Amino acid sequence: MTHNLFFSIIIPTYNRASFIVQTIHSALSQTYSNFEIIIVDDGSTDNTHEIVKNLVNEKVHYYKIKNSERGAARNYGIKASKGEYVTFLDSDDILYPNYLQNAFDSLIRENYPPFLHTAYEIKNSEGKLLYQINDLRSDNINFITKGNSLSCLGVFIKKEIMQDFKFNEDRELAGSEDWELWLRILANFGIKTNNNITACLIHHNSRSVLDFNESQLFKRKELALKYAFLDPMVKELFTPYYKKIDAFADSYISLHLALAGHNKRSLKYFLQSLKSYPFSLISRRTMAILKHVLLNNLNRLFTCVV
Repeated sequence: MTHNLFFSIIIPTYNRASFIVQTIHSALSQTYSNFEIIIVDDGSTDNTHEIVKNLVNEKVHYYKIKNSERGAARNYGIKASKGEYVTFLDSDDILYPNYLQNAFDSLIRENYPPFLHTAYEIKNSEGKLLYQINDLRSDNINFITKGNSLSCLGVFIKKEIMQDFKFNEDRELAGSEDWELWLRILANFGIKTNNNITACLIHHNSRSVLDFNESQLFKRKELALKYAFLDPMVKELFTPYYKKIDAFADSYISLHLALAGHNKRSLKYFLQSLKSYPFSLISRRTMAILKHVLLNNLNRLFTCVV
C-alpha cells in the first residue's frame, strides 16, 4: 500500500435531488485530492439524474440501478470503486474539507488499519448543533453494544475487506444494515478511531432512517441480531453482551415511538430494555425518551385545555 492512498467516497441516493448537490460539492471540496466519488442512484423517481449528470467528471461517477435499498446500492458502489479504502456518505449529509486528509493522516499513523472511524457532528436543518460523536476509543467495543454510533459517516474500510464483508441486502433490514455490518467487521478486525470532527450528519424530518413503523423497527432489530450472530467471531466476542445489545436496541425503538407521539408503545419498549439491562437507565437515550414522552403529555394536556 502506497503513502498516496486513493479513496472511494460512495454515495447511495434515493429521491434526494434537493440535498445531493450540497453533498457532492462538500465531497469535491476536499483538501486531499486523491479520491473518486461514486454515486449510486437507487432507482430515484425525482430529477436526481438530471441534477447529477451536470456534475459528472473525472472524479464523479454516476450509476443508476433498480431500486434495491441502500445496502445493495452501497455494495454496487463498492464493486465499482477503485480506492484502497472506501468511505460512505449519505446524500443528505456533508463532509468538511479536511475529511480525507484527517483520515489519511490517521491511517498512516495507525499503519493502515482495516477499519477506521473518524468523528462527526449532527446538526438540524437550520444548522443548530444537536450533538457530536467524538468520544470513541480504539479497540473499545463498548460503544457498539449501545447501538449504532457509527452510522455510515466517518467510516473507512479497506476495499479488500469489503469484498468479503458486504452490507446485508435484506430489504426488511434496511436502516440497520450498517449496524449489522459494523458488528461483524469490528468483531473480526477491531477498530481504530480519530475524534477530530470532519463531517456533519444533517437531521431533518424526511431522513429515510426515521421513516419506519413499530413492526418494521422490531423486525430490523431481530434481523440485525440474527444475521450478525451467525458470524463466529461476533458470537464469540458479543455473546456476553447480548442482553445489553438487545436492551439498547429496544430503547432505540422506544425513542422512535416517543418521537412519533406513541407514548404507551414507547414506554413498553423502554421498560423492556430496563428489564434486559437495568443499567440502560443511565444513558443519554433514556433522557431523550423521557423528555419526549413528557412533551407529548404536555402537548395533549394543552390541547385539551384549549
